[in-house]
Amino acid sequence: MTRTLSNYCLAALVLALSLSATAQSQETGVQVDKPGLGLYGGGVYVSEQQTIDYIAKCKAAGIRVLHPSLSAGGTVLWNTDKEQYYADFQDSLKNGHDPLAVLIKHAHAAGIKVYPSVAVSPTNQLLNENPQWETRDREGELSSVTTARAVSLAYPQARAGKIAVLMDLVNGYDVDGVMLDYCRYPETTKQKKTAYGFYGYDAPLIDACQSIYGFDPREVPIDSPRWMIFNQMRVDTVTAFVREFREATRSSGRYIRVGGFSDTDANREARVCGRYVPDWARQDLIDDYYLATYTQSIDEMPDVVRQTRELAGDDVMLISALSPFNRFLTTDEELVAASKAQLQGGADSLWIYRYDYLDELKLWGGTQSVAELLSSASD
Repeated sequence: MTRTLSNYCLAALVLALSLSATAQSQETGVQVDKPGLGLYGGGVYVSEQQTIDYIAKCKAAGIRVLHPSLSAGGTVLWNTDKEQYYADFQDSLKNGHDPLAVLIKHAHAAGIKVYPSVAVSPTNQLLNENPQWETRDREGELSSVTTARAVSLAYPQARAGKIAVLMDLVNGYDVDGVMLDYCRYPETTKQKKTAYGFYGYDAPLIDACQSIYGFDPREVPIDSPRWMIFNQMRVDTVTAFVREFREATRSSGRYIRVGGFSDTDANREARVCGRYVPDWARQDLIDDYYLATYTQSIDEMPDVVRQTRELAGDDVMLISALSPFNRFLTTDEELVAASKAQLQGGADSLWIYRYDYLDELKLWGGTQSVAELLSSASD
């Protein structure tokens, strides 16, 4: 993505927004192998027997990393006093049965890593206590009016509050990593208009834009040269969250992997919602780049993966998706062909999105074949 701010102006913006600029050093002394086949979704059950059965099924198919989705709409599935806990699991937790802890115990016993996916922007309790931190759209409406409720990452205190919620997961459970999902401004709207570049028009950004550049971003056309300056400011606040979360995990004394999720058109995504994962990779803010190769045809996959590698650089694990979701891939043969195509494009590993469709389409045989393909590719 073309950087539109001069070094001087970017420094002024960083000062105005109180963004953390602490230099990050590479982890040393940690042997990093290419991860095995990952699986998104499923896996957190009230019944311990269900958990045991699920882990056995995954192990038999060659799954080596589980990515359970632990939050939605601000509600979470780990024990914290800073956010609302899923109602369906509250009785279990009160009775001493923590479904996530049980999943991790049985997965690790089977040699499978647990690397949860967490949604960053959707928020409940934090916004109940600090409603001024809810992001607004281009017309000044709160996001809860025109789309889902979401926290603005333009407020340093909001970023710190959200990180505190995530650190209860990191410090309270033996997770192997955290995948940052929905780490962005909203990208959809209930209104009959485009949501492209429509959110993140929040007081710290508007004030800084007017003070430094002399214009109101709500009054310039989206994608115009001046709007692109404002959009870089949005991007920088999202990146600041990732940087500050990375710092928090390292300061905790625990080594966990941090992953970023991205669409296949990173440059467009930066303009749509302020998320630009290639920056996270090149600044050593993430270890793993999870690529949403969902809608591409198998023939298109090598080029898409190759282009992402060029943007992200070589110092991050590039893990691209096999997607039975929405029936994008429906047969064992397609699953294997897509795997070969993405490995040809330079993917380091693969993850399957999602468990429920994998199960519905009965693709466990193809999953085992993909796991064997990855294993032979790493030998």
